[in-house]
Amino acid sequence: MADTFAALSELMGTAGRMAGLALDIAADRLELLGLEAREVKIRLVQLMLLAFLGAALFLMGLALAILAVFLALPPQWRLAVAAGGGAALLVAGALTLFALRRRLARLPLAFSQSVEELKKDRACF
Repeated sequence: MADTFAALSELMGTAGRMAGLALDIAADRLELLGLEAREVKIRLVQLMLLAFLGAALFLMGLALAILAVFLALPPQWRLAVAAGGGAALLVAGALTLFALRRRLARLPLAFSQSVEELKKDRACF
């Protein structure tokens, strides 16, 4: 009977240590997830600020350049230049958005490091 209680006590102790280890691993993973969330948020804000500032400055400069060319031309050419400039701007905008989409596709997914660590943990258990 004493052996049964000793075995049960040892089993409970082992289960408690395993639960403690599992909780430690979960706490580490949640901490990593929180760090990655902060990094993603900071990177997203930086990219958005740069994109908006760059787009605004580019559009203002482009508008002034087109206005200067438009005013320097004789009246009979103004319609053709305005249409050509508009078409060129549409093509440039489409190419810029395509390049942005390609760059965003190449970025690592958010929380990819946490997912990899969870896969490693699952493989260990």
